[in-house]
Amino acid sequence: MFDITYLGRRCFRLIKRYPRTSTVVSLLVVFCIGIWIGREVQFSKITDYFRSYTDPERSDVTKSVARGVAHRQILNNGVLMNILVISPDAAEIRPYRALNAGIGTESLMSLARRHKALAAVNGGFFEIAGTFRGESVGALKIDGEWVSEPEQGRAVIGLRTVNEKIEAYIDRIALRQELLLPNGSTLSIDGMNRNRGRNELVLYRPHFHSVTLTMPDGVEVVVRNGKVTGIFDKHGSSRIPADGYILSGSGKKRHTLLTHIAEGAAVEIRETVIPERVGDSNLWANFVHIIGGGPLLLRDGLAPSTQAYEREGFDQAFHSFWHPRTAVGKKADGTLFFVTITATEAGVRRGVMLPRLAELFLEWGATDALNLDGGNSSMLVIRNEVVSVKQKDVAKPELKDKLKSPARDKPQPPRTRAERNVKTARGNRRVRPMPRQQGRAISDAILIFSKP
Repeated sequence: MFDITYLGRRCFRLIKRYPRTSTVVSLLVVFCIGIWIGREVQFSKITDYFRSYTDPERSDVTKSVARGVAHRQILNNGVLMNILVISPDAAEIRPYRALNAGIGTESLMSLARRHKALAAVNGGFFEIAGTFRGESVGALKIDGEWVSEPEQGRAVIGLRTVNEKIEAYIDRIALRQELLLPNGSTLSIDGMNRNRGRNELVLYRPHFHSVTLTMPDGVEVVVRNGKVTGIFDKHGSSRIPADGYILSGSGKKRHTLLTHIAEGAAVEIRETVIPERVGDSNLWANFVHIIGGGPLLLRDGLAPSTQAYEREGFDQAFHSFWHPRTAVGKKADGTLFFVTITATEAGVRRGVMLPRLAELFLEWGATDALNLDGGNSSMLVIRNEVVSVKQKDVAKPELKDKLKSPARDKPQPPRTRAERNVKTARGNRRVRPMPRQQGRAISDAILIFSKP
């Protein structure tokens, strides 16, 4: 049995017996660690990080964006807080998926411009690598249709319009989906529009992708208008019908589907939303839009403990470190707050701890609040302008360009035919420069539209 105490004693005796050898080995280990840090850590950002602490500039400015929509920006000690305050009757608010698909990512600026939004803020968590890059990790419901199931009982915000006013509720929820088989029994659905695991039944709808992107180790049942139109065993990446969906099962779920379902059989999907507040199930079933995040920051004016954060799956490194944050909160009268807390410069990871963020929402008068995706994803766009970073003075660079302009005006010698035909690193394709932007591309966002 492994004994850490015994191992520690043996190491101490080895160092005491062979001091020179231990010193050489220690130096080699430190040298290797230094090489790894030099390759992985962006040292150019370290000076920016410490310089942000000494930024003497402080400001607190509130501007009107539209009727019932105000933007407050607080700059203090190198941290930039942006609070977008929205009256419940002044705007329309709804989530959008990147690229209008179940996977893939898009910049927040692109989403805002494409949908002509007044303002936009990044949404929930998502896969950042692999085949399913951009797949939402957490609850996402758009226009009454689920795109992704809730994750680990985490908190969400639900949005709907009642009497031309936005109603928002924040709570932790779970989703139970069941497939009603022809013999009257039910089979639980484990997830939707995501990678299929072992012994799982996953639902794929048309907005996910053209195909299911599954491996050929399960069965895929094609359903149209509530009836089975095709069963493909040991077949992966089946085409998703535009007027239906696919049920993809593996392991035990595959065996159950093959046993109880035949072509032409009628099937039905039942779903039940289970909120943490008892008695609110029917309320949550009526929400048109739901977007997940976590953890819950405030409920009825009370802040949960850090143990509650960890029950939602967020460890201490997440909730008790100064990460950039995006969050949403609401007041008792329905007023909504969309908040980003970031460093003044793009790429510098400075922000706030979650307990402090909950205190800030209380100071602003919120009764309920929810943390959304943060880090490099945190961004707020207002009128096609990124406000979650400090706007630099561009007068000096323009003056520098004017001083250099005569040198650029000199006639250039004509390029030879051999130079024109030189291939780039990507073959003979043109290398297009990527636009500079703050933050990473995201999977979904909350867009705000002003009412006429």
